[in-house]
Amino acid sequence: MSRTLEQRLASSRVQLGRIDAALNSPGEKLAVELEQHFRSVSISVAEVDHWIGLIHARAAARALLDGLESLADANDQVPWGAARAKFEHVRLAGMQAYLATNWALADQLTGMAGRVFCTQSAAFEEGKGPQLVSHFIRDDRKAKTARAVHQSVRPVFGWPIAISYSLRNHFVHEGARAFGVEFFAGPTARSGFAATDAGWQKIERSARGYGVDSNHVRAGATWPSEPKADVRTTLAVAETEIDDALGMLVGSACALMTSHLQFMLGADT
Repeated sequence: MSRTLEQRLASSRVQLGRIDAALNSPGEKLAVELEQHFRSVSISVAEVDHWIGLIHARAAARALLDGLESLADANDQVPWGAARAKFEHVRLAGMQAYLATNWALADQLTGMAGRVFCTQSAAFEEGKGPQLVSHFIRDDRKAKTARAVHQSVRPVFGWPIAISYSLRNHFVHEGARAFGVEFFAGPTARSGFAATDAGWQKIERSARGYGVDSNHVRAGATWPSEPKADVRTTLAVAETEIDDALGMLVGSACALMTSHLQFMLGADT
């Protein structure tokens, strides 16, 4: 898509602000419950700076991984803040930081868009709001998401989203090793960011468990032919696809709410 996620969030700030201004202006008023619904979305205007901050934090975590193996000394140690640490430890911590931040951003944005596109029970479930994989990717006949939106995400972005989410779970919850299977091809800088065959197969099995496969990609998207050769390359592609999916969801949600409010206030002419 032509606009970055940060640009789309900046636009969403403007639209959310207009919704809030319309709700606070004198004139025709909405039913109390309807106004509360609009306000539950418009309050997100206060979160936009935080969301953009997460994008920058993610970029900082990603920068830590770039060229990391080239910084290793004879003892296989690399810079870690003001000190040095084993390459494998910094690689793991860097991957965890990147993936955790990426999915914190996704959860925040999906939570906002879900208030527009999900059913009442899914959008406002106590302690657990809408999530990108569970609400917009899973092929579930009982899905609680508007069909048009679900079909705009799952067939187009499903595979890169599921791969990134599976990597996030594997690194954050399992530390990149499960049942004796190592994810990375080796512990030293010489192995770089290459995954083992078994390690990558585990990620793909997990991704398919969300009801998608490698055909669920955007037409023209350049998915790596060897995704396990350097996981950083694969994550970079997945990040672009996830950002476009999130930008579409947030942009569509804001546009819909803005238009809907105009109709409800009789200001659509």
